[in-house]
Amino acid sequence: MTPRAHVLIGDGWRESDSTRSFMAVSPIDDQVLTELYPISTAAELSAMAAAARAAQPSMARLALHEPGRIGTFLRRIAAELEDAKSAIVDAAHRETALPAEPRLATVEFGRTLLQLEQAAACCDAEQTAVDRAMAGDPALGERLSWRRPRRDEAAGVASMLEPLDRPVLSIGPNNFPLAYHGCVGGDTVAAFASGHAVIAKGHPLHPGTGVLLAECVHRAVQATGMPSGCFQFMAHADPAELATLIESSIGAVAFTGSRRAGLAIKATCDRVGVPAFLEMSSVNPVWLVATDPVSVDACADAWLQSVTLGAGQFCTKPGLLLVPDRATCDRIVSRLAPRFNALDDATLLSIHGAGEFRSGVERLCSAGAVLHTDPSTRSPGGARARAALCSADASTALRAGMLEEVFGPLGLVLWLDGVTPESIHAAIGGQLTTGLWCGADQPQEAVSSWLARLRPACGRLLMNKMPTGVAVTESMVHGGPFPATGSAAHTAVGLPTSMLRFAARRCYDAVPVQFRPPLLR
Repeated sequence: MTPRAHVLIGDGWRESDSTRSFMAVSPIDDQVLTELYPISTAAELSAMAAAARAAQPSMARLALHEPGRIGTFLRRIAAELEDAKSAIVDAAHRETALPAEPRLATVEFGRTLLQLEQAAACCDAEQTAVDRAMAGDPALGERLSWRRPRRDEAAGVASMLEPLDRPVLSIGPNNFPLAYHGCVGGDTVAAFASGHAVIAKGHPLHPGTGVLLAECVHRAVQATGMPSGCFQFMAHADPAELATLIESSIGAVAFTGSRRAGLAIKATCDRVGVPAFLEMSSVNPVWLVATDPVSVDACADAWLQSVTLGAGQFCTKPGLLLVPDRATCDRIVSRLAPRFNALDDATLLSIHGAGEFRSGVERLCSAGAVLHTDPSTRSPGGARARAALCSADASTALRAGMLEEVFGPLGLVLWLDGVTPESIHAAIGGQLTTGLWCGADQPQEAVSSWLARLRPACGRLLMNKMPTGVAVTESMVHGGPFPATGSAAHTAVGLPTSMLRFAARRCYDAVPVQFRPPLLR
């Protein structure tokens, strides 16, 4: 068997030259899927880089002069996805075991289309601002453009946010094979809309899904006359080869995945000054500050649903619940342990992931946590796992290093008994989300004090709500302080705010207006 022709280089698909290949394994039934996919060679990555870099000036010019054309391209991607929906959903289900309905076909597919439409609408609005500026009225752009044009005509100085000088490398995770995929996910959509060529890396655990998505984007490129080479795709690559690609040809990296892989990418990017927008790991603590039974029970019930939603495989899973004292912890455990045990076995995204999950639970127990649920699976399959509920006192957890993320359906309850939030935050670092759960009769001053203590530690702060839902809206922040992400100043969700990652402010000093971009004329 030879690898399928699914490396997109330049303006077309070609058979890979690689002698190294891999196959996916379905977590549904542990069956090895028969298609072979190449691990791209250094020469292939170099050719992709050359094509994308050649396309970058044309993409930047479109973004500054004809952004509406990029909007048309984004809508054509959506149309191509709609036409291929059945095959895409089937492949993603087979390769990840995520439910076809409603998760993939309705929820995630719909989110993917929504992101594309929102980005296209941003391009439309930008086109309106450009047209007005070309007609002699730049005021609309100065008020509304996400590029934030600024002009001081007395000083002869003008500046705005413009595309980077190199392409964006987009690397998506396994837990969202559509909406966060390197081919069509939010990072890639934001990169396209902001005026960039994109090199997309597929995920090795759902390679067939990646090929189908890449084919849709490539067809859209051809149908809308976008610059040749503006989209490149590899199924997989060696980390060392990716590092070379970043060092030589990439303007920014967008990554969602494990902390280990993210930190390796960050080290490469830091070495050569390339911005790295990384979403890595987060335990998303929820602080229960009430002790009345109604508030405690309401928090426990909501937490159970959030921890086990999607088999606990969301980056915003609130894996850590912090409660005031042992009595509150005991109440929650006695309420939730039977419900955890009653859940069906969870099918995780991969056999490897299920093994990592079981190892994580065992590590907690070895460190002194108490497991309140039966870890034995009741159905065959290497990707099966049992939802787990653990508890410990916070002092022990801090000493034993229990606070790392365990990806999957695990919830850890810690009772504080005097341990401060600052001590917990020092141990876990920056987070995507932090939740505060308080009773209705909580004094306003106390609530304000808690919010002020928690605010600096996360990107998104919630009150009496669990964080697993991430709304696709401009005001959303899906980011946070390191090590949750590589850049606390940005968000990976919400348009056009997520597009700010792929822009640099450029200044024109004493440059006549006719030589400036339209928004600065």
